[in-house]
Amino acid sequence: MPVKVLKLRRSIQWVMAAVAVLIGIQFSLWVIPHLDGRWPEFSRPPGVEAFLPIDAMLGLRYLLLEGVVDAIHPAGLAIFLGICLMSLVVAKSFCSHVCPVGLVSELLGQLGVRLTGRTLTPPKWLDIPLRGLKFLLLGFFVWAIWFAMDPRAVEAFLASPYAKIVDAKMWLFFAEPTRLTIAVLGVLVVGSVFVRDLWCRYLCPYGALVGVLGRFAPLKITRDADICTDCQSCTKACPARLPVHTMNRVASIECTSCQDCVVACPVQSCLAVRPPTKAGRRFWLRPATATLVAVGLYLVVVFGFRAAGYWHTDITEQEYHRRLQEMDSPLYTHVGGTAMTEEPTRR
Repeated sequence: MPVKVLKLRRSIQWVMAAVAVLIGIQFSLWVIPHLDGRWPEFSRPPGVEAFLPIDAMLGLRYLLLEGVVDAIHPAGLAIFLGICLMSLVVAKSFCSHVCPVGLVSELLGQLGVRLTGRTLTPPKWLDIPLRGLKFLLLGFFVWAIWFAMDPRAVEAFLASPYAKIVDAKMWLFFAEPTRLTIAVLGVLVVGSVFVRDLWCRYLCPYGALVGVLGRFAPLKITRDADICTDCQSCTKACPARLPVHTMNRVASIECTSCQDCVVACPVQSCLAVRPPTKAGRRFWLRPATATLVAVGLYLVVVFGFRAAGYWHTDITEQEYHRRLQEMDSPLYTHVGGTAMTEEPTRR
């Protein structure tokens, strides 16, 4: 039986996915002429920096160290902070409301159910270690950014030639994929048809990060055991395969606050997004309200940065044109050596 999905959440997912596609198209129309030695008719969309999470994490560290917003990729920092805030208040809500990959994973999983009548669930002895992979990846990035690099190295990287065109490097990775890239993406897509949320559940370091933040979130799905009928509709609906019908408060790091369990529950307010206090038992957010709170927090941060003037990069169109023409030189092919030593021109 197909799972009921909150229409508002699904609508927001489609809107965010459409925005991501439009950003990709506009960025392509901007970068291709530059690479061909021509001047583009379109401007560079700052939103493309949403696909540069490592740079955003470095930008966050620089902000905390120096109190200065990275002038090269400010939109990336804004989007990253918005994602973190919404997931810190409504547990891990980024994955089920804003992330385009989350939408694709859900749709592939639904396709698998239609094709086979079920979704495969690895046994616990395999599922638990696999879930740990995303935390290992997150741990590596945290170590590399927050411990392995000193403050001077962080500033040098953010000002390096490589960092200034990393968005174009990222675009080329998908525009001109290698056979290995195609093979890996193919495995992930096909695997997601049969194992729901394969990438999100096992490999996504971004999901691991917002999952950790979600552990501290005051708003989580909570079950009122006094009115629960133990019908287990919530557990059957849960994409994270959590035993929701046995949990008083769904505090699992895997819960994305998608609220599929809330929608599936036949008893009003038995399952709801609530604060942790005892008074919270009388205060609950309707599914649509919880969704609006989560997405609203994200938009407040993003538009707040834009209003404050921290959205467009300081790199001029002329500098981009010159650097993209030099893209194949050693200066732009690695992040060490000469790429780290060019003078910082952005502050």
